[in-house]
Amino acid sequence: MIQNMNRNLVKEYLDNIYLVVFSIMIGYYFLGTTTFEIIWPQYFYVNLRTFLLVIIVAKIAAENNVDYVDILLGAMAGIVFLVALKHNDYEVLSNIVLLIVGCRGISFRKVAKTYLIICGVLLFITMVFALTGRIENFVLNQNGRRTRIAFGIIYPTDFSAHVFYLILAYCYLRKEKIKYLEIGIITVLGIFVYVFCDARLNTICICVTAVIMGYNKIRHDRALKKGRDYSMNSVFSILLCLSTTIASMAMIGLTLLYSQNHKLMLILDKVLNNRLRLGKKGIDVYGFSIFGQQIHLIGNGNKWTTPVNYFFLDSSYLFVSLLYGILVLGVILLLFLIMSFRARKEKDWTLLWLIALMSLQCIVEHHIMDISYNVLLWGTLACLKKDVQVNQRTHPTLGIVKSKLNLWKQGWQK
Repeated sequence: MIQNMNRNLVKEYLDNIYLVVFSIMIGYYFLGTTTFEIIWPQYFYVNLRTFLLVIIVAKIAAENNVDYVDILLGAMAGIVFLVALKHNDYEVLSNIVLLIVGCRGISFRKVAKTYLIICGVLLFITMVFALTGRIENFVLNQNGRRTRIAFGIIYPTDFSAHVFYLILAYCYLRKEKIKYLEIGIITVLGIFVYVFCDARLNTICICVTAVIMGYNKIRHDRALKKGRDYSMNSVFSILLCLSTTIASMAMIGLTLLYSQNHKLMLILDKVLNNRLRLGKKGIDVYGFSIFGQQIHLIGNGNKWTTPVNYFFLDSSYLFVSLLYGILVLGVILLLFLIMSFRARKEKDWTLLWLIALMSLQCIVEHHIMDISYNVLLWGTLACLKKDVQVNQRTHPTLGIVKSKLNLWKQGWQK
């Protein structure tokens, strides 16, 4: 028993070391979305990924109770992602799968808190440096739109996406304990990105998040007054579990059906800011493939004006399926599906709502597999069980101390 406790203690230390490496990795990718000009040491990136792999192997070796379902899912994701990497040459796939597998078994609250602190601090620093003129701050004046400010990020919409995913992380940590004042602040942030970034779709997503968090809080508070726990309608909770799959099928289906001769499609495409037209162009020119392909995307990032030959796949579901491959999209959808049903089993209704909000946002944004954006991606194999207050019965370190004291006491009595 003491040996098992020691193994648990070793695993806890390894998890904490992993979170440090995780912080460095997401910080590295976050800075890549800013206008900071950083010259990294020659082997920094390679050494960081190597250390990440070593920590993951050590974590698996230190495990006492192995979850073979998670091992199987991690192995499947690893095989699909690495084979796809050989075909499409997108190196980021190897880092994504390492981070997903590395988060396996770690409390998602710890992961979300780490993400929130690192990306939140970096976003604040980036804004300060941009507003004080120390780094490039893109201020765009586009036809038919208000002045758009990027606040040190490569594009205003990307800035608003950072804000959205930071809000998701914060809402997950607060859940039904969130105060109405905090919900009001989230609404203000939605108005902020609308006024200064003219990011209309992300504004809608942020404001809908505020509404849902308010609704979720009211339902929990009412149930608590009646002396019971809030339980979501079974059918509706299953629909939320399927949200990512439904959203991907809907977006890909509408894109395939898009035609300039169809008035309704033209209206819908205008609402989605040309997502359908550009997605259909991507399908017609490149087509779907099992393991993806190299596609030269020409976006607005790091530019003062829109390029004449603009071509970008904003929808995550088209972006992943065309660039990374149908199998990679299938694995991601499966991981979110399993994560959703695990959240449903734990009656974590807040997390179910947040996954649905992410699914909605990914219809119009390409960040579903973006390392420095989508915090929920790291929860697909993480531990979603509700945290128990730290005490002698639950905390590994204190548990070991208590066990040793009990053994000493028994020996003394003998």
